[in-house]
Amino acid sequence: MSKRNLSQVLLLVMLLGCTKASSESDESAATSPSGETIKGAIKSVTGSQSEMNQWVLALVERDTGIAHSGVINAVGNYTIEGVDTSVAYTLVLLDPQYRFSAILTYAGLNPGKVRQYFAITASRLPTLVHNGPIINFTDFSSVDWEKNEAADSDDNLIPDALEVSGSLASTIDTDGDGETNDLDGDIDGDGLPNWFDSDDDDDGIPDAFDPDADADEVTDLSQDHGDQYFPRIVKYIAVQLVQDVQGDGSLASTLMLTSQLMEDEKATSVLVKGSSTLFTDADAVQFDPTTGDASLSSWDQTLLDDGNNEDGEANDGTFARRVELASTAVPKANQVFFVQVTQGSGDSRIVNEFPFTFPSMVTGVITGSYTRATRKVTLTGAPFGTVTDFHWSVHVYDANGIKVFASEPIAGTSETYILPSGATDAGETYTARIVATAIDRIPSFPSWVMRSGSFNLQ
Repeated sequence: MSKRNLSQVLLLVMLLGCTKASSESDESAATSPSGETIKGAIKSVTGSQSEMNQWVLALVERDTGIAHSGVINAVGNYTIEGVDTSVAYTLVLLDPQYRFSAILTYAGLNPGKVRQYFAITASRLPTLVHNGPIINFTDFSSVDWEKNEAADSDDNLIPDALEVSGSLASTIDTDGDGETNDLDGDIDGDGLPNWFDSDDDDDGIPDAFDPDADADEVTDLSQDHGDQYFPRIVKYIAVQLVQDVQGDGSLASTLMLTSQLMEDEKATSVLVKGSSTLFTDADAVQFDPTTGDASLSSWDQTLLDDGNNEDGEANDGTFARRVELASTAVPKANQVFFVQVTQGSGDSRIVNEFPFTFPSMVTGVITGSYTRATRKVTLTGAPFGTVTDFHWSVHVYDANGIKVFASEPIAGTSETYILPSGATDAGETYTARIVATAIDRIPSFPSWVMRSGSFNLQ
């Protein structure tokens, strides 16, 4: 699959969670976070500002990926609070469902290049114009452009990563901008920041299936950097999309959301900020520690550090929530969400947002079957479309629904597995499921999980 096709199915996401609902958090809700308040307006290429109603504009730090966002109102104006104006930013535009839509560009210093990063010099930004995959300032009265450049092979102000046609720069190892890949916010220099790029190194392998997504010749699982890690406040964001095949062939989607704060960092709240279409009618899942029974309650878009939500121990800095999406909801192509972390309260509170991009994938229904005479389990279907660089395993359950066996990982290029004789006892009744997983980008957190329906081992 080409980089151009992949860029069309990016998904973004941000998470926010709460330590407690306290009077302190109630107070902070009525005040602005610490930092500068930035305002501006944006219009469509048709000249209409009202056409941008309910779109989302995010200021994204060049060096960290930390963001601050605001919803555009009915007359095309926006307000973004809590901005640190001492660092360089670019602008990312999301549609009303938080799908990645466009990125800021400006003519580069060199042919075949564009600039995207700027310093903020006033509290009001120049008016923006949205034109397809890019947004542009109408003047530069309150911005100073940085010298960073990205590839624009045909000089049309559209970064190569977002071109419908045209060649992409071949920069598998580095873009030669003087920043090593572990520090570079745009590894392949294609104009799409890593946090919004489903193939950071432009090698044709989606990051969710690439063991070395940053192309530094070191396996990502042995490192603690990448676009799910951050240099301040949040150590990492881990998101698992679990899809279960239903009896009618549809897919039920569950998100396991986890955000780990850095040591000694504290949060007043951690929340998920994203599309209402995606999160409306979502339920939080909790498990009884004694019986293992699951209970559902309406999700308030918080992540919790209470020891009861698959977040480890209470107050250990890990905020998590398992969320069951509504039956018709599933992350869409280019959809983004943020993990919004609030620290402190009142006028001194600080709010930062951390973006996440869902893997760029087209999934398919999988089924499992069992041949008793040969003890062969067969996987049918392609869980991740044309991608075969995944693993699957066989999970066996007894008559009480308790898992009694799990196979070793099986390469996605293989369709069969022989169940060991010791995995089941003669005369007993068992069922099984096949579980297909994308590569772990953070240890123990595969980014995508596809589970077949149950089938009998008879």
